[in-house]
Parts: sequence; C-alpha cells; structure tokens
Amino acid sequence: MRLALISLSVVVAAVASAAPPAAIRPDARSRAQTAFERFAADWMTKVHSLEAINRANPQVKSGASEPIVTYRGYGDDYDLELRPTGHAKAPWVGLIRYTELLYSCRSVSATDCSVASSVPVTEVFRYTDGRWTY
Repeated sequence: MRLALISLSVVVAAVASAAPPAAIRPDARSRAQTAFERFAADWMTKVHSLEAINRANPQVKSGASEPIVTYRGYGDDYDLELRPTGHAKAPWVGLIRYTELLYSCRSVSATDCSVASSVPVTEVFRYTDGRWTY
C-alpha cells in the first residue's frame, strides 16, 4: 500500500511541474488572431459580393399563380472564434459564424424582397505557414 502512495505522489508531482505538451506563446495567438480578423473581414466582403451577384440573377421557378423568385444573401453580423489545435503544422483553426438568408421576391427584378428563411453557417479555416486558408 505504501508503494502505491509513493508512486502516485511522484506522478502527481511530475504532472504538476510539466509544461503543457503544446504550449503556445501568447504573441503567436495574438498574431494569429489579428490575421484571422483581417481574413474574416475579407471573407465576409466576398460573401456579400456573392449576394449582389445572386440578387442580380435570382432563381425563378414556376409557382401556382405567379413565379417564385428567390436569391441567397448573408447577414451583416458575424462572430469569430480561434481554437488551438496542438499541431505544429496548423496550430490554429478559426471559425466564422454568420447567417445565410433566403430572400423571396415579388418580381423577377428582385426589388421587393423579404427574408423567407435563415440558416446559421459556420465556416472553418486553418492557419498554416502563417496564413489562413480555406
């Protein structure tokens, strides 16, 4: 019994004094966070550009009495999250959360439209070689 207690105390002491296996320097996190914020802003700019293209070319399907006109858009708000991976080649993953909106329009010109549905979206990106990639 005494041997087990000594062994356990040695293990506890060793674990308490050990550094985390994949310790990440605070400045590395700060650099990754700053780069991710820029990347996310650019990503959302591209997403909103896609919305403009979608609105200019809405989907038109035949309905019972009039055509059904829709296009996909995106909310203005988004949230960011940065998570460590513990892997040296890709030490971070970043998540961008935003809302995809389906607009329903009264005319083919897509001028009088309202939100018909919304879907939460989470995009995941990795940080490799000092760059964020999709």
